[in-house]
Amino acid sequence: MHAGALMRELRVKKVIIPTDPAVFSAWGMLMTDLRRDYIRTMITRTDQVEPKNLNAIYSEMEALALQDLSEESVEKGDMEVQRFADMRYMGQEHTVKVSLPSGEITTEAMPDINERFHNLHEQTYTFRLDTPVELVNYHITALGHVKKPEVQKLDGGNGNLENALKDIRRVNFDELGFHEASIYERDRLPVEIPIEGPIVVEEPASVTVVFPDQKLTRDEYGFLHIEMVD
Repeated sequence: MHAGALMRELRVKKVIIPTDPAVFSAWGMLMTDLRRDYIRTMITRTDQVEPKNLNAIYSEMEALALQDLSEESVEKGDMEVQRFADMRYMGQEHTVKVSLPSGEITTEAMPDINERFHNLHEQTYTFRLDTPVELVNYHITALGHVKKPEVQKLDGGNGNLENALKDIRRVNFDELGFHEASIYERDRLPVEIPIEGPIVVEEPASVTVVFPDQKLTRDEYGFLHIEMVD
């Protein structure tokens, strides 16, 4: 309802109203993989750390993660584990999260891990130091990939602007004042045909308001695009 007003105030050129906006957060949950995060803390310099200790920490967390995902009915082939380490220059308070390779971590791998940290620190803070580097937190993210529902395209021949028109009402558009606005049923709107405001689009659980200086287009997936008129 307020998207058109907010985009005018924020000077946004375009907003998109998804299908079923009243339950869009629930749709997002259906499109999201399961995720669990595990973190252990042990502050150690990278030039003094024992790789076997790193491997033990990550192995313990990964075994726990895979067990937890299995209990969520995730098949082994749909599981993914990502490794990270929070690293910092010795004496610093803040850390940088560095992606680590999978598999066994060896002494030979430590220079590459250090270099990843230096590069990320420079990207984030614009500088690097010739200072010992510390490992602070050991972090894994376990993902359980789930089957995603497919977004179906609309049949472009079903919509008709004349059939979508429900009424014409006098509507208050804030500082633009009152205007005679066409009231449309969302599911009956045609596809890819721009409609000049002022209009109001109704559906069972939501209302979309399009101001006089805006236009609306329904795309092939049923999303509503509100744009400012030049």
